[in-house]
Amino acid sequence: MYKKSIFLLSATALFISSCTKKPAELKLEIPYESLTATTSYFNTFKGSDGLSSVDISGQKTRIAMMKEMDAYLKTYTTATLDAEKLKNMFANSNTPFSDATLNTATDKTIIAKTAQSFTATDADAERNTFKSYFDSVAAMSAFAGQTAAQGVPGALGNHLFNAKGFEYSQFIQKGLMGALMLDQICNVYLGAEKQTADNSTIVVDKNYTALAHYWDEAYGYLTSNEYYPMPDPANSTKWLESYLGGYVRQVNGAYGDPEAVYMAFLKGRAAIVNDDDATRLEQIAIIRAALEKAVATVAVSYLNKTKTATDDVSRFHSLSEGTGFVYALRFGYNATINKAKSDELLGKLMNKADGFWSLTNDDLDIVRNEIADAFGISRDAIVNH
Repeated sequence: MYKKSIFLLSATALFISSCTKKPAELKLEIPYESLTATTSYFNTFKGSDGLSSVDISGQKTRIAMMKEMDAYLKTYTTATLDAEKLKNMFANSNTPFSDATLNTATDKTIIAKTAQSFTATDADAERNTFKSYFDSVAAMSAFAGQTAAQGVPGALGNHLFNAKGFEYSQFIQKGLMGALMLDQICNVYLGAEKQTADNSTIVVDKNYTALAHYWDEAYGYLTSNEYYPMPDPANSTKWLESYLGGYVRQVNGAYGDPEAVYMAFLKGRAAIVNDDDATRLEQIAIIRAALEKAVATVAVSYLNKTKTATDDVSRFHSLSEGTGFVYALRFGYNATINKAKSDELLGKLMNKADGFWSLTNDDLDIVRNEIADAFGISRDAIVNH
């Protein structure tokens, strides 16, 4: 009897001890009905120290790296682009950034997070695709002083095209919205491995659990703002999102609901606080479906805008953006347009003898219709981008 009492007391003490390790924020249930479209993501979730438990610094760093890369790509008007510099930006090697804090963030790279959910072999293939784009855009920049024409690389307006009408800077930017942002959100941070992380103890020297942090990192690839979408307080006609978050915001009205995406992020994070796995998993499904469909809608929209373009620069610029999004579709969760299908559609757009110069509206319709029908999107969809 004595031994039994000791055992019960020890078990009780162990239970109490294990409970006290649980983060303070996880002991305070967050009523779902208290969450609104303008609830601050950062202020809603706090650690026992009273400070926000949301840390998206890694996502901010990589997006800042992308912005520097984009800015560098635009300097083709004044100097020939250096492919090695672009590859260094991709890998954060040899101090390629003008912002010194990015150079010193040696544990943060774009390349390591590109196509990360793919097998090692397939991920390397996708990363090499971007490296080939860097080589191509640098080669094209040598022709910036001449006017692009069929079979002739050069500039049209403020855009640089190769002899086939391809604008590689758009392939890079739109492609990374899929390979980096969409993949990280839907497949990595909201994927099975991260979503089975510990939610009972605080990460050492932090004020969040591993599961809560992974959820926040997914949010950080959509936006760095306290709610989404967020208008610019200095200009009511503008918004503060960029990259993938900016395009998902534009897919609204009849085609999508960006506020619903935010509410799913907010509710899913609250579900982590509430230890409500069923609700968390429901929000993951909402986010994945909405983001993949948004990318598909934008791809359809760009192809439609290409058809109505009235000059070559508008046509090839729009088509390059759309092509980048067709590529990005392979990074959806259990992608509706997977790698094989994406490659097939890209071939229909890019593999004619004269590239984009050879494409007819009927050619564009074939690709557009396959994407629209696969997602149940109107074939005539046009969104405001």
